[in-house]
Amino acid sequence: MDHINHLRVFIEAARLASFSAAARKLELTRDQVSKQIATLESEVGASLFARSTRSITLSTAGEALLGRAEAIVAMFDEALGEVRGLSGAPRGALRVNAPMSFGQRYLAPLVASFNAAYPEVQLRIDLDDRFIDPNKTGADVTLRIAQLPEHLDLVARPIAVAPRWLVVSMAHLAAVGEPTHPDQLSRLTCLAYGEAGVVLPWQFRPADTESPKAISVSTRGPLCSNNGDVLLRAAIDGLGFTVLPAFMVQDDIDAGRLRHVMQDWQVTPDIGVFALYASSARSSPAVRAFIEFFGPKLHEALVVRSRP
Repeated sequence: MDHINHLRVFIEAARLASFSAAARKLELTRDQVSKQIATLESEVGASLFARSTRSITLSTAGEALLGRAEAIVAMFDEALGEVRGLSGAPRGALRVNAPMSFGQRYLAPLVASFNAAYPEVQLRIDLDDRFIDPNKTGADVTLRIAQLPEHLDLVARPIAVAPRWLVVSMAHLAAVGEPTHPDQLSRLTCLAYGEAGVVLPWQFRPADTESPKAISVSTRGPLCSNNGDVLLRAAIDGLGFTVLPAFMVQDDIDAGRLRHVMQDWQVTPDIGVFALYASSARSSPAVRAFIEFFGPKLHEALVVRSRP
């Protein structure tokens, strides 16, 4: 077990390029991390890091070891999880990451029921609108509402597919008129979703055809945000048109605060809701319990709120 622990410490120090950061993540002291790295270096007979007063970088030997170490630890964790899963009920800490608005709206109302079903699981929910890679942050499960990054070294369990709708307040619609074609949006006030200054154009295709060809529209407006609730509030307050997942806007459409416009055109692509986790967590009873409990309930809630 000591060898696995030493490799685990080495992997985290390499990923984070810091003994101190690895210590914080693993809940160890920096001296403990340094000693375990030194022990591992003694065993392999080579320095694994080039050290300076400001940073550490992998040596040639460290680079050669890292990939093998990750495979060994992943195989060990998977084997251990399978053995524990044969007889063990879900228990222990389970860290889940999800987008802010989604977590508040859809995860929070289910927590009490999950606790009643699995009282030995200590659930921690961290909400963050940025993409969080479970391999780098220690999260057991990450829920994402997006198109997934390519070459993602994670298991992606699809939960639901959600359409996105173009919506606007009734007051703003009365002031500017209802668009009938995507090209008109470039001349209207729009509220865009964007991350770190990157705003992608909106894309539409006719709703009555399966043609993959889409019309791309660059928008302009007084607000860009990486949080859906901010855009939703601004749209309700009459600042302009915005595109949001149908499940986020259905209640406001039903209440008359927003209108789903340009229904002859479909925003493309639909947005996927995924549960992401490392392959080594596949056999974890707590991870399986979370997916099996939350997956169907989230799917049902999202489908209900995405009705035409």
